[in-house]
Amino acid sequence: MQILPTLAFVVIIMTAMIILIFRDWRINAGALALQYLAAFILVDVSWPTGMAVIKLIVGWMATVTIGFTCMRQQKSTAVEESPASMFFRAVAGLLVILVMFILAPGVQSNIFPGLNLIIVQSGLMLLGMGLMQLGTTAEPYLTVFALLSLLSGFEIIHAGLERSSLLTGLLVLVNLGLALVGVYFIGTGVEKGTEQEEEEVL
Repeated sequence: MQILPTLAFVVIIMTAMIILIFRDWRINAGALALQYLAAFILVDVSWPTGMAVIKLIVGWMATVTIGFTCMRQQKSTAVEESPASMFFRAVAGLLVILVMFILAPGVQSNIFPGLNLIIVQSGLMLLGMGLMQLGTTAEPYLTVFALLSLLSGFEIIHAGLERSSLLTGLLVLVNLGLALVGVYFIGTGVEKGTEQEEEEVL
């Protein structure tokens, strides 16, 4: 059974790097959906499958909501970026991964001694990559993706500490609330961009 959590951990690292480096909403939405699947596997280690699957369903609902909004609002899905900026984000992501690998054993032994090291590493990895994503973008949908990843990291660690139906329901509301806020800001950003284009034409 240790194989599945290890694979989930690898998927979390890969998807977090993809979301950090790329700016195409289709690639990022697919990566976030895979990330939620990996988070479900890790939460399932500590919780009954019936409770853990809530994490997967809510995460996919949030991803689909943001994805459909981007598909409907954006005229072009291709975002041109210089290789230098992508390289910078890739290096920053690798540094975050390295730091979390170094910190995780100490955090696990001193703060969460009852948790599996892979659980702690996965949670810290999502927290670190989410914070890095927040610091490298101003795009509304990427900001929401970063917040959702950060929240997933918290949920993975929390699931190993206690089983609370009330807090699970609260986190469900927070995830869906973030998705709705993202929909609003994506629409607002598109409207502002359209108004600016019209003013330039005039």
